[in-house]
Amino acid sequence: MKRSECGCIAGCVIVLAAAAPVSAAAPVSATPPLPSLQQQFNDASNAAAKGDCATALPIFQRLGDDPRVKPGTLAAGTIAVRGGLCLYDAARYEEAETQLLVGLPILRQAGVSMAFDVSSGEQALGAIAMRRRDHDGAVAHFTATMEPLDDAARLSLLIKRAQVTQFDGGRQALDDLGHALRIASVQRKPDNATLATIHTVRGRVLMNQGRNKEALADLKQALDLSGGLTDRVSYSQVAMRGDLAEAELLNGNNDQARLYLAYTGAGRIQQSPFAIAASMAPPQCGTETGLTPEDSAIVEFGIDDAGDVPVATTVYTKGDYAVASAFARAVEQWYWRPSDIAKIPPFYRLLTRVELRCSASGGQLPGITSPLRDRFSEWATPYLAGFDFENAKVGSSLESLATLAKKREAANDQAGEVAAITARGILNPSTTASAADFDKALAIAGRSHLPPEVVDFILVFRAQAAGQLPRGILRSGDSQTPRDAAPLVLAQPGFAQDALANDTLLLLGHPGTATLIQVADDNRLPDHHPLRQVALLRLANLSAAAGKLDQAHEYFSRTGLSEEQCSLIGVEPAMKSSGASSSDFPAEALRYGFEGWVDLEFDINADGTTAHARPVIAYPPFVFVAAATGMARNIRYQASYRPSDKLACSAHQQTINFGIPSNH
Repeated sequence: MKRSECGCIAGCVIVLAAAAPVSAAAPVSATPPLPSLQQQFNDASNAAAKGDCATALPIFQRLGDDPRVKPGTLAAGTIAVRGGLCLYDAARYEEAETQLLVGLPILRQAGVSMAFDVSSGEQALGAIAMRRRDHDGAVAHFTATMEPLDDAARLSLLIKRAQVTQFDGGRQALDDLGHALRIASVQRKPDNATLATIHTVRGRVLMNQGRNKEALADLKQALDLSGGLTDRVSYSQVAMRGDLAEAELLNGNNDQARLYLAYTGAGRIQQSPFAIAASMAPPQCGTETGLTPEDSAIVEFGIDDAGDVPVATTVYTKGDYAVASAFARAVEQWYWRPSDIAKIPPFYRLLTRVELRCSASGGQLPGITSPLRDRFSEWATPYLAGFDFENAKVGSSLESLATLAKKREAANDQAGEVAAITARGILNPSTTASAADFDKALAIAGRSHLPPEVVDFILVFRAQAAGQLPRGILRSGDSQTPRDAAPLVLAQPGFAQDALANDTLLLLGHPGTATLIQVADDNRLPDHHPLRQVALLRLANLSAAAGKLDQAHEYFSRTGLSEEQCSLIGVEPAMKSSGASSSDFPAEALRYGFEGWVDLEFDINADGTTAHARPVIAYPPFVFVAAATGMARNIRYQASYRPSDKLACSAHQQTINFGIPSNH
């Protein structure tokens, strides 16, 4: 946040204690002494006023630590606030917030002379609250920021407050935008870009309130102010055309909606690179997110160089602020491998949109390795310095875990080093890099006398990660596929005594009836342990396929699951037929040259037919949802055993890609 040179900057009458005088008899130092506290303060303030926080921040931090600057004084408050603003500029938001909250109460007591610093600090706090989707906090800070400002200075704050309140209904957002429009219109040289922004935000507010005709009028006015519909485009114009496409669709003007969407460039990148994310999950429906299956949203986002989504913004939803936030938070957890990012042109990587709904698969157990992974997390957490597996952004987390591993190595903390390297291997979607991490962790664990369970779960993860086992770990030095290598791992001294690791590895391959019975009857695990349940469900399906329905029923009853629970955690049936044909490609998408994909969610009946299909993620928005939903009716899966022939699999997800053959 760049500060202007108006207000109280270097010229403030803020007197800092002078440095202690140097005795005339003191020897001359080869290193020149630091400038006085006052000079340092002035230098830092001047640098900050020019936007040079790289120079200012270290000086503010040094002054803040100096014992001669007394806590609670005006000087200490000013240093905290200006340093906090530089921390905000450096995207160090938590540190910035801490310093601003310390310094601002002091500056408020100083009155008008510090009004500029107070206003800047409140604006930064509002932006930080907005980033973490603290609705009330953002509104409060933006409101406090406006109080001492004139109309011209309030303009951007009115727009920001309207963006926070755009999903609230009522008059607040529209009144703020009306005020902003009056301010912008009466300026000596009205700025078309600012006017276009105001009309764009107002169009979004009106769409979210269901006032679609008014929204379309505002958005068309924004388009005219930005230069109209041309082949030359900026990021703001792409967003504006996306808004227009949404508004036209809501007004029933489908052809015009597709035209505006075509002018965003969406769906025009060959091979649908957005579909190849390493991690892309919709939010869960339910009380935790506050989302229902009827909720939907259009979410705008970009992808950074690490493959993470730094910020996502909900553009449209019929829900309130909490609903909009839940959808955006889900997108911020998505991740692309760097090698896949390279397939996305930079222009599109920085701004794109998806149509999003919540997943109804709540309660689904993650997978066969989930119990083993939970055991690893329990062991590793004390060594991982507060690392949060559940909310980790993959790209930045891979870097932070590598740094943590090096710190543990430097401290000769071998358990901590193994924990960090193994966590990185689990998180890494690259099988080659993941396998390398597990190899390194195994090598360290082997010479560090760590608990045998540590080696066991790394061995299982390593076998799963890359389809082969490391040389020098097993008695056989040959690389093997997981199916071939399983006996080699199982033969390791002590491995068979680790029931969880042993049974996990048995189920990861393609176990026969004898192996499934071994896991199902493993009394070292609780009766209704997920691994035993999976083995029993597979046995039930095999028995039913062989016509042994009584035996199938016996296996099923031993799982302890109801049919609904079973459909959530059972073995996923294999697809027999996609039912797709060239006639499924929407004619209007072909006319505009759109390509894209839809992640569908549907139930699979016990007879292999599908039911209750609904899209959960679609790119680009609006184009392929109807076609994909229709195609789901023709997909067929293998039959599964259920006593009453109800669901075999609930909320199964399947991606349907739409590509134009001539482009591939």
